[in-house]
Amino acid sequence: MKMHVARSRTVVAMLSLVVAACSAGETGSKDGLEMSLRVSDEATAPDAGLPTYPGAKPYKDADDSSSGANLGLATPLFGFKVVAMNLETADKPPRVAAFYRQALSKYGNVLECSDATDRSTKPQPSADEDGLTCDSDEPGTHSIVYKVGTEENQRIVAIKPHGTGTRFSLVHVDIRGKSKQ
Repeated sequence: MKMHVARSRTVVAMLSLVVAACSAGETGSKDGLEMSLRVSDEATAPDAGLPTYPGAKPYKDADDSSSGANLGLATPLFGFKVVAMNLETADKPPRVAAFYRQALSKYGNVLECSDATDRSTKPQPSADEDGLTCDSDEPGTHSIVYKVGTEENQRIVAIKPHGTGTRFSLVHVDIRGKSKQ
């Protein structure tokens, strides 16, 4: 995850414009428009709905400004939440993978994507379903990528070896009010 300061400022500026436009459109309304906005470079595993791996600590690459991000916008019509963080531990990848596979299972069938292959036991969703697939996913430098949920509400754990330990990323994306096309 590369979270650069320029990108953060761009996101904040865009969200500010949305909030300003919506607020301006509601001037004079007695009901008003309630909105909330969250932009933070601090995130925790519980923010993503997952437990923290015992002994794990945040890490950031040299060109990153932080080890995580927590963004969200909520309106009566739509909203989104994106939580992402990078962590590391001295434990081996299989141990971290087992921990998070079990933690993710409370959200449904866990999809394992490695080398763009689907290693889940569930049937692939049809074109009209919004289930997750490994289609066109490339694990890149990650040896294991787990996914659970739907396109609108998903959790992802990406795990890779690092030295004698493990680096891993936790992500939660929740989109509310997305129209089906």
